[in-house]
Amino acid sequence: MITVLALAMIVLFIVLLSKKKLDVFCSLCLVPLVFGFIAALVQGKPLFEVFSWIKTGLFYSVNATTGKVSLGVISPALLILFAVLYFDIMLNTGLFDPLCEFFIKKAKGDPLKVMMSTVLVASVVTLNGDTTTTILICLAAFLELYKKMNMSLLKLAIIIVMPIGIFNQLPWGGPSIACATALDVDIAQLFKSLLPGMLVAEVFVIFITYIIGLQERKRLNFNPKDAKNLSPEQLDEMLASVRESDPELKRPKLFAFNLILTIVVLALLLQGAAHGAILFMVGAALALVVNYRSVSACVDRINALASDALLPAVATFAAGVFSGVLGGSGMSTALAQSIAAVIPASLGIHMAPIYAIISAPAICFLPQDAFYFGIASVLKNVMGQFGITAQQAAVASMVGQSFRLISPVIPALFMLCERTKTNFVTFQKEYCKYAWPILFIYLFVHTATGAMPF
Repeated sequence: MITVLALAMIVLFIVLLSKKKLDVFCSLCLVPLVFGFIAALVQGKPLFEVFSWIKTGLFYSVNATTGKVSLGVISPALLILFAVLYFDIMLNTGLFDPLCEFFIKKAKGDPLKVMMSTVLVASVVTLNGDTTTTILICLAAFLELYKKMNMSLLKLAIIIVMPIGIFNQLPWGGPSIACATALDVDIAQLFKSLLPGMLVAEVFVIFITYIIGLQERKRLNFNPKDAKNLSPEQLDEMLASVRESDPELKRPKLFAFNLILTIVVLALLLQGAAHGAILFMVGAALALVVNYRSVSACVDRINALASDALLPAVATFAAGVFSGVLGGSGMSTALAQSIAAVIPASLGIHMAPIYAIISAPAICFLPQDAFYFGIASVLKNVMGQFGITAQQAAVASMVGQSFRLISPVIPALFMLCERTKTNFVTFQKEYCKYAWPILFIYLFVHTATGAMPF
């Protein structure tokens, strides 16, 4: 019964978003709340226990056995709130104007070249292993440029996310750590097995970005031959859209200060010197005081940027309701056990690739720990009966990462969709449209290298 409730909750959530009956915030709050009450009644638990589940999803939970503290969405939500505020302030000051102008000059109005630059920057930035940081930096670097050139913001979201789905398998990435811990394998050996597939997938992502760039050329009626004959006057007209945007807010004389401040904040963030929310909060305060000085000007900037920062943060907090109810009600555990039961032991040696394919949707809709500790750890023992090692089972468990980056339990995705004015379900569909071959790339490469038995 609890499994049915979990599936019904997920399906209703997707339908309401895709049909635009509710926005992301209301869907994330109200749908799990209703199903949480139903789950409490079915299990004979106090009705108001649902709010304790939500509290866990928002703030934190402590494992009674291990004492491990698992943070809820409050951590990424605060990071998103102050990071969006900080980067919006820097955008107003004109910090990113030189970068936009550089890409415009190099691309000469060519959407293909801009998109290729985007995927390469995203691939480099995501090496830090943090999804939220990668999305924030790439949006700051490219969002305004895409707007000025009338390029597809949906395509921007896809191009940013695809490399993240590959490089979150690095040894310091959350999925790799969870997988290695749950299946008790050496993380260095796991990464060694995953690396060939990751490299081939990255080549595919660059190739598919090239295809998307060609499509964008066609949509915008851009002829690359015309770029060779682009006059200085035409180029200046393109650059003017960047230079003349809110000129009263720009602070060209403070460019060096703003650049150094941003580099310091990002360096401290990547080093883990302090929580990102603290760094961006302090950075935003310094940026306001130095760039706009008067109290009234600072208050005006905060008021003007409040909606930009608040909307993605609110959606992130609402995601805590979804994940809290899913975990606290036992839905995630029940769903994990049901998926594990679907895979028959009679599959024998072929169990690894079939398990990898079947588990791809599970890794999308289940919290990370629920998948690896609830499904992967159980099936490791089943696969072991047919000579499949824990290492090979771990590799199979990572194949579904190709679809992890459309998960409603990843808060940063709601920020990405809000900033790119994209419906979340539309984003999911478009991502699957371009990224589905990655699943089979992993299967092929992992079996070809012997990392996973076929």
